[in-house]
Amino acid sequence: MPVSPRKARVACSISLILLLANCGDNPAGPGGKPGILAVAGAGITDTVDAQPLQALVVEVRGQNGALASGFVVQFEVKPPPDAGPFGPYESPLRVCALSALNCGGVPVSDTTDAHGRASVRVQMGGRAGPGVLRLTVPELGLADSVTYTTTPGAPTVVRLVNADPVLDLGGTATVGAHLLDRYENTCTETATLSAGPGSAIALDAATGAVTAREMGTQFVVVRYNALADSVRVRVVPPGRLLVWSADEQVVRLVNIKGGAERTILTNVASDYGTFPQFDATRQHITLFAGPPDYPYYGGPSSTLIVIDTTGASRRDIGAAIGFSTILATRSLADGTVLVVATRSSDSSHPGFSLWRVATDNTITFVAALPGLGGTYGGADVSHDGTRVAYLSTSSSPNELRLFDVASGSATVLDNNANSPRWSVQDDRIAYLGASSGYNPNDGVVTVINANGSGRKVLGTTIFSPGISWSPDGIYVVGRASDYTGLHLVRVSDGAAVSLQFPSGASCCGHEYSQPDWR
Repeated sequence: MPVSPRKARVACSISLILLLANCGDNPAGPGGKPGILAVAGAGITDTVDAQPLQALVVEVRGQNGALASGFVVQFEVKPPPDAGPFGPYESPLRVCALSALNCGGVPVSDTTDAHGRASVRVQMGGRAGPGVLRLTVPELGLADSVTYTTTPGAPTVVRLVNADPVLDLGGTATVGAHLLDRYENTCTETATLSAGPGSAIALDAATGAVTAREMGTQFVVVRYNALADSVRVRVVPPGRLLVWSADEQVVRLVNIKGGAERTILTNVASDYGTFPQFDATRQHITLFAGPPDYPYYGGPSSTLIVIDTTGASRRDIGAAIGFSTILATRSLADGTVLVVATRSSDSSHPGFSLWRVATDNTITFVAALPGLGGTYGGADVSHDGTRVAYLSTSSSPNELRLFDVASGSATVLDNNANSPRWSVQDDRIAYLGASSGYNPNDGVVTVINANGSGRKVLGTTIFSPGISWSPDGIYVVGRASDYTGLHLVRVSDGAAVSLQFPSGASCCGHEYSQPDWR
């Protein structure tokens, strides 16, 4: 019986489908390419810790191209090239058997089924980036690999960029933040920047560029949703300081920003304050010190030292010459040094007096300073040598007196004062107003004109003795008594900024005091 054309076409189609199905479902049949082929679950991109629903399924064919059943396939996460002690949090991948509850970084194996297939579960690790899973069938000498990509999770941490920059006036810096996930992978999200209260800086919030406008401290606030942090930006004028470290027993030159350190003297200690000072040329230093018998206090300051800033030229005026306890020094333009001190060898002037030391170390009495006691940092000689600001302890409370060398007369400027310091222009005196702090010699920086007018208290920070003026008379610098280091104060309005001096040998940096400004 003849077959209709339509029935013939249907029969032919059915035969073709059966043929194709039979060819593709023959587990032992040849025709495939030898090797390990990932048929499902490879090349996935997902976030840290994610577990894709699709398992990794691989198909193994032997050298003849036939599907290989009953062979062990090993799955091993390849360590990243820069990984440390390899662990699941340092890997972008984890792998485990299909029945396992938790995946890890250890190799896993599975045996191919009747269709030459083996399967494992893959989980994204804690490290963002590409991950490689090595596939091997040792019995057949086959090896291959599949790749995955782990992306960062949601931001959980703000990591500051260029935290705590210190800028010169007019200087620039770039601040900002990286957003990190729980494994500290850098996220692609962007934080917003804004400037905190103040006028020390100008901020370009789009780029994070900061420009220093005036001395002070201002914060840049970094935000992303509920995450927030801040970057402190300190603006300081350019300058170089001469400082003493009681802990290290050294005198150094150092930039206000903390760099370019140079040690001038070592083994320098004192019970009455070292107070290193520049001469008028800013090339020589005078200081007074006692023997370094104890890390902080070395006994009465009996040695006067004149040394250049390179440390090459030095002149000592020691106790053998005649000074017992030194309270202040001032180098004059002609090379002589005025010294406020006692001389045990001079019974005719038993108290603290003003003395002149010539370039040949000849000592001459200049004037007695009535009422001056052995107060730490209790005196300072004007730069021209014509006046002495000192503390009289013969009265209660003590008095800040201004002594005129030529006339021998004294004027009371204030009481309850400590550590007077002349401005470079000799028109004002900065001193420490009495405070209720632990040390009676500490106080708040106060400025007064040499004629007794214009008294001004600068802020509330308590300072230790040994403050100093900037050469232009705009700033005062000194050590805060709360161990927060040197602070810079603007005389016009009391605005202040803390200074820091990093040290590779110390977690907290150098602790400096008694500065002078070059």
